[in-house]
Amino acid sequence: MQNLTPYTLPTPAVALLNLDIRCFRWIGAGRPDRPKRLHLAIQFARWSWVPLLAVISGTLAFRDHMLPPVLTALLSAGVLQLLVKRASKRWCAKRPFAVGLCDNHLGHSDRGGMPSTHAAVMGCVAGALMPWVGVGSELVLIPVIAVLTGWARVHAGAHFPSDVVAGLLMGMAFGWGTSHWL
Repeated sequence: MQNLTPYTLPTPAVALLNLDIRCFRWIGAGRPDRPKRLHLAIQFARWSWVPLLAVISGTLAFRDHMLPPVLTALLSAGVLQLLVKRASKRWCAKRPFAVGLCDNHLGHSDRGGMPSTHAAVMGCVAGALMPWVGVGSELVLIPVIAVLTGWARVHAGAHFPSDVVAGLLMGMAFGWGTSHWL
């Protein structure tokens, strides 16, 4: 049996990074040899707020009684955004382009990427509005937009898969909690 010192044992952060790198490569994220997929990911990563805004605007246009839940969703997403940015600054997890896995396709800063702020905000809006899906069937598109945003952020090299999953789960829980609390 090999004698392992504490310095040679992988820490949970190193193990997660290794898993993230394998997943990132397995899904083919950030690869310039697939220009159509990369272009689509870059565009959706930059503009995913547009379909989200369209769904929310369409909901409010036809259902004015949805104003309080929508405002709750947006306000809680704003609060969560501040919390997640503080967490990512504190955790300082490297992004895929910062560790050399791909180019910086979004021109992003190299600040910490865990958890994904985009995924958390989208997840928060989805979580806060999910109890209202029966009122507006178009609201079911919000989680779809959130997942596509996460996919786009990973494929554009701005995040690892775990960054997005952590952000989505945090956002969904926070949104659902504030929706039920308020």
